[in-house]
Amino acid sequence: MKRVFLSLIFLFPTVTSAQWSVFDPISQEVPPPVENDEWSAPIDAFVYARLQTAGLTPAPAVGRRVWIRRVTYDLVGLPPSPDEVQAFVNDARPDPAAMGEVIDRLLESPRYGERWGRHWLDVVRYADSDGFAIDAERLWLWRYRDYVIRSFNEDLPFNQFIREQIAGDEIDAGDRGRLAISYYRVGPWEADNMMSKHRRQDYLNDITSNIGSTLLGLTIGCARCHDHKFDPISQTDFYQLQAFFTPISRCDTSIAFLPGEMTAEINQRRDHTVSRRLNKINALRLTIRKKIAESKGVSADEISDEDLDLAIKEKQAPVTEEDATQLNKLMTDKEHLQPEQRFEARSVSIGNDDEELPLETFVLKNGDPYDPGAKVVPGFLSSLPVWSEDLAKQAAATEAEPGNRRKLLAEWLTSPHNPIPLRVLANRVWHYHFGAGLVSTPNDLGKNGSGPSHPKLLDYLARRLLAHQWQLKPFHRELLLSRTYRSATAHPQAKMCNEKDPDNRLLWRANLRRLESETIRDSILAVSGQLRLETGGPGFFEALPAGMKTSYSFFKWHQSSEEQRRRRSVFMFQRRNLIHPMMEAFDGADLNHSCERRKASVTAPQALALFNGQFATENSLHLARRVLDQDVDDAQRVGQLFWLTLSRPATAAERDSCVSFLAEKRQAYAAVEDEKDELLALRDLSMVLINTNEFLYID
Repeated sequence: MKRVFLSLIFLFPTVTSAQWSVFDPISQEVPPPVENDEWSAPIDAFVYARLQTAGLTPAPAVGRRVWIRRVTYDLVGLPPSPDEVQAFVNDARPDPAAMGEVIDRLLESPRYGERWGRHWLDVVRYADSDGFAIDAERLWLWRYRDYVIRSFNEDLPFNQFIREQIAGDEIDAGDRGRLAISYYRVGPWEADNMMSKHRRQDYLNDITSNIGSTLLGLTIGCARCHDHKFDPISQTDFYQLQAFFTPISRCDTSIAFLPGEMTAEINQRRDHTVSRRLNKINALRLTIRKKIAESKGVSADEISDEDLDLAIKEKQAPVTEEDATQLNKLMTDKEHLQPEQRFEARSVSIGNDDEELPLETFVLKNGDPYDPGAKVVPGFLSSLPVWSEDLAKQAAATEAEPGNRRKLLAEWLTSPHNPIPLRVLANRVWHYHFGAGLVSTPNDLGKNGSGPSHPKLLDYLARRLLAHQWQLKPFHRELLLSRTYRSATAHPQAKMCNEKDPDNRLLWRANLRRLESETIRDSILAVSGQLRLETGGPGFFEALPAGMKTSYSFFKWHQSSEEQRRRRSVFMFQRRNLIHPMMEAFDGADLNHSCERRKASVTAPQALALFNGQFATENSLHLARRVLDQDVDDAQRVGQLFWLTLSRPATAAERDSCVSFLAEKRQAYAAVEDEKDELLALRDLSMVLINTNEFLYID
């Protein structure tokens, strides 16, 4: 036992050593020299050197077909088309040039923001309802979701992305900034069944804790009632951070629509509202016109518009005060006068216009809002070095000027001297590309987290983020072109490697990753030819399985049109208390908590969803029609199905087996005199393919 323990210390000296701390300044160490030219790039050199130290060798590189499927799912969350795969495989240029072009194409796709925006929404706990007992709907929070997606597509520097969400209203970011601070409304909210003081304190605790896990990668919430038991975070630190948020209150704000927000559905709803408003105006004017005509003994046609307007303006008999007031209200309605800007252009946001809101913050004994202790002023984590002292003095001075508190917090979080957010961001991006972070607990880089497997590499990546000026797209490119990213999931010496490094912390192979629930659903829609790529706007309601309850005490599940239900899953209405069963079966994010990483369980309901579920059945039928419409034989149809679902040709054995399967199925359906026996046979084969591990996992 002692020998095993010593070997683990040898393999993971940085994980168990107390020398590394997320609070330390970012190191400036250069990549180590390596003798293998294939692994000489900076990222790869750090990985290869660790493998050599542990006596391990890396897995071979994957071929182009596997790589393009892997990178396409990573960047846009959809399978590559057969044409894209074959064009890349047949590209005669060297790998870096051909791969770079693929990466650039994917990064410019609007699908990139939908994929990576979903990652951020996981971390901040985005949902379209409150949760708890009432689970009230937040009908306009989709505007924050769309803001996130646009920010990723525009490659908004991540430091600006942070600043806008923390203090968009204080840094003068205009309507965009006022929309971005809806970040403070994405968490769960208990509207009733709680005393107001407790409710407000829970809200402030939630914000403070989420800032800690999301941007600082620390379990700051553990210091709410006492000093942190593991990390150097005092209870005073917790409430000093909370003091930045004390002046804010929840409110609904009217914000003009931003470019790109006016989707076809929004335009349709706007036009309907404006048309209805104009009809009301015209109907009321006609009623008044008839009253005037009757009083004068003439027909309504003889009353000119000028006479009508004058009679209304001067309230000439028989025009009453009520008539004029009602018409004036309709005419001055913002939806009528400025429909393109003001039609329901609201955002659930925050504000600090509540004069009765307390602006002082106290350390709460045992976290009890009715037992305040020492008063604190806005401040930062005391364990960070002196670079933040000037900002800390400015923050303390904002006690008398609460309107600038969060602006200073945003500056501190995005300072190039602050080592923590850079490490957290670099680790998160690595996690989504490699299946596990260099710190495998992305929300906890403190002592109770996993510790970094490659601390020098993590710091190098943090420096690269700064070199890229916090922009993610060039950072993606650097990671995806690395030899580490191209490693295969299979290793010729897997048994020996597993004995030394069973969790693959040293990256001797690529991690086999199952697709997330949204990606599985989107992929099925894509291969069946049914995916609708309309972006943005209110969330749609996917159909619930037959027999499932749709009406509850406080809400009704309103199933959207078939056309709307073909959209990407990121645009699905996210209700906290009723996650769609298919999303839940495949480990969708728990919308009540910050989701640092998705689970990948294997359960019976998953097979039931894909073999017996209505969604899988319907789309397997669409996929069958997609290949049936072409005048080819069974062998060619099998080949097309393999290319569409698995991004590769079928082997000879697979082709023969599938052709036999089709023949048996046709015979079985024909026996019951089903005229669609050929279509149903192809449907069954399509369903088999979307249930394969190869479809559900990224190799």
